[in-house]
Amino acid sequence: MKSENITAGRLKKVSTGWVQGVNSVRNPWSLPENQCKWGVNVNVRGGIVQTRPGYKMQLSLPAGNFQGGVLFSSNKQKESALTIERDGVVSTTPAKIFDVDGSGVVASELSYMVFAVNGNVYYSPFPLVQPSNWEDYRLKNISMNPDVDQFVFALATRSANLSTGTNEFATPAHRIVMIQDGISYPSYWDGSDKVGVQLSTIPVGYWMAYSGNRMWIADKNIVLASDLGDPTSFKERTTGTSRGDFSFSRPVTGLASYVGQDTSTRLIVFTDRSTFQLKSGVLDREQWVTTENFQSTLYPTVGCIAGKSIAFQAGQMWWYAQGGLMTGDIAATSYLSSQVLFKDVEMARAKRLMAADPTRICATGFENYLLYSIPYLQTLNSDTMVLDYAAASEWGDNRNPAWAGVWTGTRPVEWTTGVIDGQSRCFHFSVDYAATNDGSFNHLWESFQPERIDSYLQINPDKTTTTLYNRIYSQFETPLLGDEMDLKKFVYAEIESTQIGGTVDLKVSYRGSKGAYNPILQKRILAVTDDYQWQNTPYESEIQNLGFLNSQYRRLTTESAQRNSLVSTCESYLTDDVDKAFSLLIEWCGEFGVEIVRLFMDPWQEKSTGVPQGDETQSCVVAQTGETLLIDLLPNPYEQQSANDNSYSAKVFKTATLICDVNPSKSISATASATFLSYISFEHAQEEAGVLALQSATAAAQQFKAQNPC
Repeated sequence: MKSENITAGRLKKVSTGWVQGVNSVRNPWSLPENQCKWGVNVNVRGGIVQTRPGYKMQLSLPAGNFQGGVLFSSNKQKESALTIERDGVVSTTPAKIFDVDGSGVVASELSYMVFAVNGNVYYSPFPLVQPSNWEDYRLKNISMNPDVDQFVFALATRSANLSTGTNEFATPAHRIVMIQDGISYPSYWDGSDKVGVQLSTIPVGYWMAYSGNRMWIADKNIVLASDLGDPTSFKERTTGTSRGDFSFSRPVTGLASYVGQDTSTRLIVFTDRSTFQLKSGVLDREQWVTTENFQSTLYPTVGCIAGKSIAFQAGQMWWYAQGGLMTGDIAATSYLSSQVLFKDVEMARAKRLMAADPTRICATGFENYLLYSIPYLQTLNSDTMVLDYAAASEWGDNRNPAWAGVWTGTRPVEWTTGVIDGQSRCFHFSVDYAATNDGSFNHLWESFQPERIDSYLQINPDKTTTTLYNRIYSQFETPLLGDEMDLKKFVYAEIESTQIGGTVDLKVSYRGSKGAYNPILQKRILAVTDDYQWQNTPYESEIQNLGFLNSQYRRLTTESAQRNSLVSTCESYLTDDVDKAFSLLIEWCGEFGVEIVRLFMDPWQEKSTGVPQGDETQSCVVAQTGETLLIDLLPNPYEQQSANDNSYSAKVFKTATLICDVNPSKSISATASATFLSYISFEHAQEEAGVLALQSATAAAQQFKAQNPC
């Protein structure tokens, strides 16, 4: 039965409001109206698919083996605040903290980027300025293994004001950053000097987490805790009650501190196959042996495969397990079912082509975003999967998170976030595709720039820098739109676009459920939205009088699809413009957004009768892009012997002789032949044929002897 829309004439299908983002695992036929097939370098805020926020290269780092980094805010106090009353006048000297020169600075904290390259640890103070010589910013007392792929950086607080039992710590608290590579003596830095500290008294380990006012270190399958209030001291573990360490069945692959819904602090311990917890919120070490379930199992069959994939967003902890992205409410683990539900199934298009080694996956949570950088078709993290909790952010709206697809352009090794001068900021260290002209592929980028354009540094011969800009390439793929019943002919499409800024180069293509995409629109859009476009031009004063400039809107109509009988697919005898439904691929460079897509299709009459069928004589090859080839392959080795394999045939005659029972001087003989086909050698064929021929001859002689006793 024909659809009423088709019977009535031209069919119009509309897709808009993609607040549920990307879904590449479900059949494109069955995607709901508020989901799309795929997105690259876009977000879906407000249901509009638009260019992602920009990346800004802040630093070009030393060349070599980049090993990780972190944003660190130091606050070690040098002088406390002092209030003096003299002759009735009260004067106050504010507190001061150390800077790297050891001087006192009036500030609550000083922020630095701390990172490692070739076993050396460097720092860069905020505001970030490209140095002329990175050697001036190397912590001279720290020398670690130059060949380790990833260092572990952990932020901790030293000498907090704590009291437990007879132990009391009254030293003002200050932050430190601790560094492990699993081989060298551990090191730490508190921001009060330019050299750092490397200590043999700190146990060598790898994964670290600061939880319950202690530093926890994992050494293979052992987890050990520092002294209370001092992450650099480990004396308590060797003396007194509750000394010693915690053992797990497999090597630890990640540590994280977590506060559950009951406000208790726990240390989450991951192996590659299981997840455990230690009740690190119990501060008195002597109570560990009497605390019920101080060490317990959370997920017996779910572990973590990448220690830097542990992130926090929406009040929950997220991590990457063997089969995909996991999240868990640790406080509700008693209600877990045995069913494991991965949270990134909608990202199947990226997941299925991940590299074999996923241990370098890294992640972060920032504002309402959760970002996971994965090794898509490369050993480094080339794509970042983006989950947005505010795609539909109106108060009272259904606030389900939405995947925005993947963001590309850099290759993140580690993400780090923090608050600097009251502003939340998000950074990632990247080993990029191209080197800056200082020869380094290692760069520090800041994400979520308000400008939807990427900027990068050019290092000049005099070591100064010039900022260059690059428009962002984006793409958006709609669901298959149609009535899912009769064949239709694609005619044309309309695209209502918004959020347009600057110069935009646009390309629109269409395809059905098979075949490749066919271009139907290529267009350059010129929209004046930024100062650099009109400053120092004859129009400057006129545009200044307009005040703030808006991003712009266009309604775009594609060309009518032209049938090309020379372009076809081996999946169907129909041309590419005839199918049950169609989707659009919209690609652009620049600032651009897609608000509404309309597809127009005409009925396609098909004769209602049976069609004789025949065997396919050529093999059909279909690429992920839909492009196809018809080729002549060799015979299937599972069906018949390949023509490339050599075979050997031999026919052998054998005679068998039997002695008569009554008269041993007489005998009975019989001759038989056998043929054998061997794929090993002619000699093997002869040998096997001889065995078969002798068996046949012996059987014939025995039969004759039984019928004619002698």
